Amino acid sequence: MEQFIRYLYEYRNGQPSRNVGFVKVGQEEGQTTVHIHGKGLQLGKETELLLYIFYMEEAVPVGILQGTIQNINPAVNTRLIFTAEDTGQSENYERIQGIIMESRSKRKFAAVWNDMPVDVEGMRLWEEAEPAPPTMTERLQEAAVSESARESAGAETDRAAGQFHEEEEQEEERQEKREETEERTEQCGEEDEAEEEIDAYILPSNIQYRKIRRQDIAMLPRCEWRLANNSFLLHGYYNYHHLVLMEEGDEMWLGVPGVYHRREARAAEAFGFGRFVRLDEGDVELAEDEREGSGEFGYWCRRVRWMR
Repeated sequence: MEQFIRYLYEYRNGQPSRNVGFVKVGQEEGQTTVHIHGKGLQLGKETELLLYIFYMEEAVPVGILQGTIQNINPAVNTRLIFTAEDTGQSENYERIQGIIMESRSKRKFAAVWNDMPVDVEGMRLWEEAEPAPPTMTERLQEAAVSESARESAGAETDRAAGQFHEEEEQEEERQEKREETEERTEQCGEEDEAEEEIDAYILPSNIQYRKIRRQDIAMLPRCEWRLANNSFLLHGYYNYHHLVLMEEGDEMWLGVPGVYHRREARAAEAFGFGRFVRLDEGDVELAEDEREGSGEFGYWCRRVRWMR
């Protein structure tokens, strides 16, 4: 692993004006870790900084947003980890030359890997290039492929639906046999089965909840932004009008509201939300349309990366 330390400066009029700390950078195969230590930022009432990594293009820094650092006044101590997936497009990874932090009032702070002054005030944001419009031949080929895909998808859907109904019927038969066994033996062992299954998804209770909206996913590192378009997340969000971030120790979880059911558990796991946390009374303040009055209401969760 390659490691180095660079000073962190506040920039004014295109030049570093004062030293406010340092960053410690560790680079290994496909991953960069940046420990940021700053103090004396003098930001008044501001408590947040936007954090960018950047590369140079024709003497202009191109910033790629990584998230928001919160509770930074009067000092900032945080860690950023980024890979090629976090740099807009993979070829940008080797071009990264430093970090830039920006306050809401446009104060800027930067650490540059080569220690050369950078016009951080002229930074422009990275934007994905618009693809060239398809040619007539490409459009005809795409139409032919789409038609073939629709036919295949229709056949696959029919097969999947038949298999689903068959599995559902088999499950109902197994359930009936279990109920008959309970009545004959007058034992409660089978009654605990469903409860144990739910408990297997329950996380420890020392969780701090924060109710958020879908657009607040932008507070997470850029690599997590794709979750805003996750189909399972969208389904839960439009049903219950909110999401939650759950902090537990050093881990952060993104929660999608819903009611526990075995069939729902399979769908949740398929979309990456493989754990279920049952909501206790008072854990999260919810409006009437943000929760379910009956059943095992809680959150389907997946671990996400975040910046402390």
